[in-house]
Amino acid sequence: MHFRFFFVFFLCLFARSVIAEDNVWDCEKNKAGEWSCVSQGQKEPVETQPAPDMPVPQPLAESEPAAEKARPVFMKPPRTVAKRPGWTCSANEQDETWNCSLIGADPKGRARVVEHAEHDAGLLDPAYDFSEEEIFKALQAQLPYDPWQNCLGPSVSQPALVGDKDLRNTAPMDVHADYSEVFDKEITSFFGNVDITRADQHVQADMASYDTVSETMDAQGHVFYSENEISLYSETALLNLATDEARLREALFISPSGPIRGSADVVYRDSKVLSRYTEASFTSCRPGNQDWVVHADRLKMNRATGQASAKHAWLEFKGLPVLYTPYISFPLDDRRLSGILPPSFGSTEKNGFDLEVPYYWNIAPNYDATITPRYMTKRGGMLRTQFRYLTEISRGNIGLEYMPYDSLREESRYSASVQAQSNFGYGVSSNLDLNYVSDDDYFNDLNNALGFSDTRHVRSLADLRYNQSWMSFVARLENYQTIDRSIPPGARPYQKYPQLQLNLHHEMDDFPLNLAMENQYTYFYRSGRVSGQRLNLKPSISFPWQTAGAFFTPKFSLQHTQYALEDQLPGRAEDISRTLPIVSVDGGLFFERDFDFGDSSYLHTLEPRAFYLYIPHEDQSDIPLFDTSLYDLNFFSLFRDNRFNGPDRVQDANQVTLALTSRLIDSDSGRERLKLSVGEIFYFRDREVLLRGNTPETNSLSNLIAELSGQLTDHLSFSSSVQWNPDVNDITRGQGTIRYRNQPEQIINLGYRYRRDNPNLEATIIQSDMSFRWPLYDNWFAVGRWQYSLKFNQTVESFLGLEKESCCWRFRVIGRRFVNNISNSEEAKAENGVFVQLELKGLASFGDKVDNFLEKNLYGYRKPEN
Repeated sequence: MHFRFFFVFFLCLFARSVIAEDNVWDCEKNKAGEWSCVSQGQKEPVETQPAPDMPVPQPLAESEPAAEKARPVFMKPPRTVAKRPGWTCSANEQDETWNCSLIGADPKGRARVVEHAEHDAGLLDPAYDFSEEEIFKALQAQLPYDPWQNCLGPSVSQPALVGDKDLRNTAPMDVHADYSEVFDKEITSFFGNVDITRADQHVQADMASYDTVSETMDAQGHVFYSENEISLYSETALLNLATDEARLREALFISPSGPIRGSADVVYRDSKVLSRYTEASFTSCRPGNQDWVVHADRLKMNRATGQASAKHAWLEFKGLPVLYTPYISFPLDDRRLSGILPPSFGSTEKNGFDLEVPYYWNIAPNYDATITPRYMTKRGGMLRTQFRYLTEISRGNIGLEYMPYDSLREESRYSASVQAQSNFGYGVSSNLDLNYVSDDDYFNDLNNALGFSDTRHVRSLADLRYNQSWMSFVARLENYQTIDRSIPPGARPYQKYPQLQLNLHHEMDDFPLNLAMENQYTYFYRSGRVSGQRLNLKPSISFPWQTAGAFFTPKFSLQHTQYALEDQLPGRAEDISRTLPIVSVDGGLFFERDFDFGDSSYLHTLEPRAFYLYIPHEDQSDIPLFDTSLYDLNFFSLFRDNRFNGPDRVQDANQVTLALTSRLIDSDSGRERLKLSVGEIFYFRDREVLLRGNTPETNSLSNLIAELSGQLTDHLSFSSSVQWNPDVNDITRGQGTIRYRNQPEQIINLGYRYRRDNPNLEATIIQSDMSFRWPLYDNWFAVGRWQYSLKFNQTVESFLGLEKESCCWRFRVIGRRFVNNISNSEEAKAENGVFVQLELKGLASFGDKVDNFLEKNLYGYRKPEN
């Protein structure tokens, strides 16, 4: 019974196969991609031929070799796996070697050790797994340049690559695939290792269908799409090559302008400049690094405005969730955009925790404003507003700070400032700088400790200038608000209402003769003190003669000063005039010789110089001191024609300065390896013209001044100076600095200062100064500075901190101990502060501006460019 059953079954099966051989199906695929099949009876099989080449603008397809006679028609296209760019390695079974082959360009363009993804242990799993990181590297390799090439090194300008729409419309489409099929002369399907290029557009996929009428492409299976401004990967992609619209699911992307890379459930590309992402995550870290990642429900990037925004976003840093925001916007390039800027925060003993949240308002291309609410836990809230403008002839900013109520002082406080510069053309320009604070302790209390303004006077001025090649004119108003109560009223600066200055000069073309004239008129005013007008005229004539080995310049000047004083002390004249001739002769020689030391060639110079000055004596004790004081004594002041820096005093002089300078110059690089200068003044008479309260100077020699500096190596330099007082046979001033700088990472500065203003008294300043930036480990750096007073055995100022430099983020933290130099009382004491800054490159910077502080207070430190 069983045998009969199986016999009947096999007989039916055999009969059915015979019928199938006798009935051939005729199948055809329509535009919608669906198959229609009908029976043709005993017809011969239809042979499917490879798709023929089509002329431009239709795509050109490469068919298989002619040896393959026929290809069967499938109800479903075969899912072949396209070969991806990169290295493929497999173990050799015969020995312990590897068999490796490279498809396309190496993503890094060079041989390298296989890298592991840079994932640190954290609470959260990595946002991108290993396979996705490998896809990111493949996307990076398809871009025309490496977006992370400026990661940690010096900034390199990136090429401006913008897709040309007209070029895309006219460029041919080059297609490579294992085989292809054409339907209705409109739809072309490509299968296996599909590679399509048109202008800057490049598509790779397992299979793709292209409609030449609508210019749409449906790509499936390991889809890679790249152009100059973006690179994407997806399993499925629908692209409209005519409108630059696209829709991709489960996509990975790289936007090189940020650079930014990320993933999204769905990518909607509305145009070439606008794209939207759902359930997205993104970072500016290079492939293989996920130090920080932002996750968002919605992400939008608009290259037309240069702005990106995310909704319901939270920040993951080092595997830890650290911040949530319902909305955040950030720039894609350097254009200015309105929005909330990253907050700044710090902490000091005087103000407590200090928080600032600025809002930037981009009013117009040439106008903007920054509105910054600030809150201090010990004082309360305040508001700062800064408005900036730019026109064709002027630029400036207006600032205002207001605190309605200071909890510690129990009063309101404010400050205002206006800065404006204008250039009207034809040599006419103006400058306006107005400043005011509500009280003397304003900077001491409310200025941020990292942006501390060390000043004793708040200066305001307005001037109008006119400049030509042969003359210059300045009209100025100048006012001072003294905020240091330790300065007595008699020592506070005068207001100038106004000051007019006209300088003329002319050089003869065919004869060594220079003519010059300095003219100045000023009205000085100060409440409760002598005020008045001053006119100072100073014509001069000089005969400069110079050759390659010598110079000689005799000069004659005549200085006339006229005063019309008010509120003069009883018994003193109100109208005073003074006229003095000034004669000087300046000359020097220049010797040089070449010599070799080891393998290096040097140029050695010897430059002796002599300067003679004669000014007759005239009693000037009845002339008030409006704006005059002594110049600080240094090597360059040995050659001045007046040791006072204002017209109220003209020194009496019969003296000669002798000096010698020698240089050692590297013949190959031109660097000044060593420079030594020594000079001294020999007095032929006593100096009787003095500032108020000083006694005549009777010494016949000035301090012997020596300065030594040099660039010993490409990284090591030093400078030093010393002043020897021959009357007390002792050093009255000295300073020395050694600086080491090896690239931006290694900085060491060592300094020492010594000063004794009165040779008969103790030193005024004995101070050491040390600062550094030094690498520790894995791009962690230590930064610090220590200024110490050896006279008082106490720290003047110090800070110590850490700085981390990464490809996609920076972190800085410093602790600072400082003393307010503008304190108005003797109760000033040292303050402590801690300041933190976290900068996520391409996104935002959080915390205080520690980088600005380091650039100002750490010699050789420069803010990174990227």
